[in-house]
Amino acid sequence: MKRYIYLAIGTIAMVIYGLMYNWTVFSPQVQVDLQVSAASLANVFSICQIFLTLGGLVSGFIYYRINYRLSMIITSIMMGAGLLITSFATNTLAIYFFYSFCYTFGAGYAYKSLLTAIMTWFPDKSGLASGILLMGAGLTAFIFNVPMTYLIESFGWRTAMMILALIAFVITFIAGVIVVPTKSVVIKNENHEELETIDDVPTKTMLKSNKFWLYFIWSILVMAGCTTIIGNAVNCGISFGISATVAAGLSMIISLFNSTSRIFYGYIYDKMGRKVTMGIATVFFAFSIGLLFIAFMSSSTLLLSISFIFIGLTFGAVPTISNIYILKTFGPKYYPSNFSIQYLYSLISSFAGTMLFSLFFSITQTYSISCSFIIVYVIIAIALYLALNKVLKTKN
Repeated sequence: MKRYIYLAIGTIAMVIYGLMYNWTVFSPQVQVDLQVSAASLANVFSICQIFLTLGGLVSGFIYYRINYRLSMIITSIMMGAGLLITSFATNTLAIYFFYSFCYTFGAGYAYKSLLTAIMTWFPDKSGLASGILLMGAGLTAFIFNVPMTYLIESFGWRTAMMILALIAFVITFIAGVIVVPTKSVVIKNENHEELETIDDVPTKTMLKSNKFWLYFIWSILVMAGCTTIIGNAVNCGISFGISATVAAGLSMIISLFNSTSRIFYGYIYDKMGRKVTMGIATVFFAFSIGLLFIAFMSSSTLLLSISFIFIGLTFGAVPTISNIYILKTFGPKYYPSNFSIQYLYSLISSFAGTMLFSLFFSITQTYSISCSFIIVYVIIAIALYLALNKVLKTKN
């Protein structure tokens, strides 16, 4: 049962690693307190995303070169200190350094390290374990947004940030001390036979493989399309004539289905393989975007809501499938560095999605036209999926 205890602790810790998504709750009060414009803090989240990715990248390449437990304790201190010192910030530079760098870089490093460590305990159920862990990372907004909003309104953003710092440090420190990777556990599959050995592929070799690039580009396009809609969900809903409150509620649909779908994809991958799981995600992607444009043309809030459901379902696919695909296709030995390279999709997709949308929207001021490039992404994603099937020629 030890591995399931580790999985439970890891899932709770994953919620903390996603606290960068909680910034939207703090931002308005920080602007008022520091007497700065919204524009001066507009890039906090973007910088967080960059350092989250860089933290994971660094983790992948030094995972085997540094003591695991020591590195996790250091990052827990880094995250707690980053949030705590942010609560004393008197200027935007301090916010960018201690929140965007100290906390988020540490979170990115710990996120990747903990995921790698726990996956060593689940060679027989890597999909399910991955889905549960990643669900934790996707539930951050649900768990923290309302309580933090209450604390901010009652005691101010600085006190709320101090409390968040304490929670973050305690949980991540406990996870860092208790959870450890293993190389000695041998687990049987359902037929009581040893699991099939996978050839280990070094990162340099992986980067020369079509198996990597076809999937990597597919990941970028799917995530770019989803993040574009997610980042503009509230304003998009308001453009349909509904209130900001209702629009915010609709946007939460995406977060809910994003989180819960990760277990679904992990389970399907374990049972039916990569081809079926990735195929479901590709179909959901095409259906969600198609339905979105029908909603645009008909001004139907109902269709918009349904499209948000499938966008959430699609968004949850890429992190879960990526983790398992890299492990099963390129082997466990170089998994930390291999997955760190794959994880760059999250950074590139933000440029290929939200930035491109912003450019189009500044010109057209119309959501339907500004989102039209996603249709091209859908077509290419389908082609890449079919090409990858042909290259692999297996169900896995």
